[in-house]
Amino acid sequence: MPTNRPRRQRQRGSLLIVAMILAAVIGISLASYIQLGRSSLNISNRALYNNAAMNLAENGLEEAMYSINQYVTDSTYNWAGWSNSGGADAWRTLPATGTYTFEQGATGTVRVYIYGYKGVAPRVVARATVTLGGGNSAPIEKWVEIQLRKTSKFANGLVAKQQIRFNGNNASVNSWNSDPDNNAATAAIPYSAGAAHDNGSVGSISVSVDAVLVQNADIWGYASTGGAMPSIGPNGLVGPFGTLAGTMDLSRVATDFAADFDPVLTPATSGYALGSITGSLNLPRSGDTPAADGKYYYTASEVSFNNQALNIQKLAVGDPSPKVVLKLTNTMTSISIGGGSGSLNVQTGANLEIYAPGDISITGNGIMNGGTTAATANQPISLQIWGTKLSGVQDISIKGNGVLSAVVYAPQGSVDINGNGDVCGSVVANDITLVGNAAFHFDESLANFGTGNPFRVSVWRELTTAAQRSALVGALSF
Repeated sequence: MPTNRPRRQRQRGSLLIVAMILAAVIGISLASYIQLGRSSLNISNRALYNNAAMNLAENGLEEAMYSINQYVTDSTYNWAGWSNSGGADAWRTLPATGTYTFEQGATGTVRVYIYGYKGVAPRVVARATVTLGGGNSAPIEKWVEIQLRKTSKFANGLVAKQQIRFNGNNASVNSWNSDPDNNAATAAIPYSAGAAHDNGSVGSISVSVDAVLVQNADIWGYASTGGAMPSIGPNGLVGPFGTLAGTMDLSRVATDFAADFDPVLTPATSGYALGSITGSLNLPRSGDTPAADGKYYYTASEVSFNNQALNIQKLAVGDPSPKVVLKLTNTMTSISIGGGSGSLNVQTGANLEIYAPGDISITGNGIMNGGTTAATANQPISLQIWGTKLSGVQDISIKGNGVLSAVVYAPQGSVDINGNGDVCGSVVANDITLVGNAAFHFDESLANFGTGNPFRVSVWRELTTAAQRSALVGALSF
């Protein structure tokens, strides 16, 4: 009897084996495609909720800015929903109900912490967390930090359309707050080393590579431009106290700086006509009366003299602080004070506002606003120089006498400040050059200049590294 199987049976067996192998390949392929589809779905899902987490973080930041600006306009604002240490920090979790609910069982929450909401530059950090449904995926987190500045014309120390340049090997920028409680009835705090903060701010909206030439100056605070990184020399620096020479703390540097340079209009209020001021003069004069707003208004063509003095004085002992407004009309040269003893003097407790459409040059003894030292000078806001030129270049050159305490706002101004001592206040111009070894001190209280000025975002950054987040874990773990 034959022992071999028929040929047809052997062929059927081979086909069965091939079919089984093919089915296995198809099964493996299907499993791979299913896994690929699942992975793609997970990636897409996490990408979707990654955006949701960023939206939550931004929502928390907006809530913080709303509350801070409410506090600006109403100091009795009750900060509903926020916790407070009794100081100037506040924090909260959003939503108040505990979590936001998304589709597919995902939930989210955001923790927000405000540092120094009473200060001139509050800092806000938001930590948003989204937990996906199912519990098999790691939560998604977004951490975002913003620095705020007020929208006052003098919310920063030095602001320019074009270039800010430091010429000098020992120039420096820092800050202090002459009026921390924003109350004119309390005594102002003069600048001193003990009152100094590292919130000095320098900003240019220019995108040029030489927008901010720090060179060898020490910027204890912030430096910002419209596009390029600030340029520092081997001995220059930008950062908080303790920053090493030749370095910049990148958390204190921004390349998206923006500012408005609104033109200035001379006040329309009429007053006394003085013609040209060509010799020593004391203002207000005895017998002159203030306008309805309490200010003494004077109109003159120019101030032009050598070895003479323009003095802003009190009329009598115990007289309220006089506020003098000097409106100049010469569009070529508004102020030219020179000679060895030529000077502009604002007496202790007095105030002066100058509106000038032409060039300004003050040399000789320069400007004395109150006293010749930082400890005796009036607040910078006591001497305001407003450049009213609408087009072209307005040259402004100012020399201080030991200390220069003033604010300068001149959108068309090319401002040179020459001094080897303290320069206190704020300068906003087309371009700014600090000559000599001037120590510039931004008065943080100037951020309150005007009424109800809201805060805006000056620096925005996402915190993506463990090092950036670790310093904030304690504050954002409530």
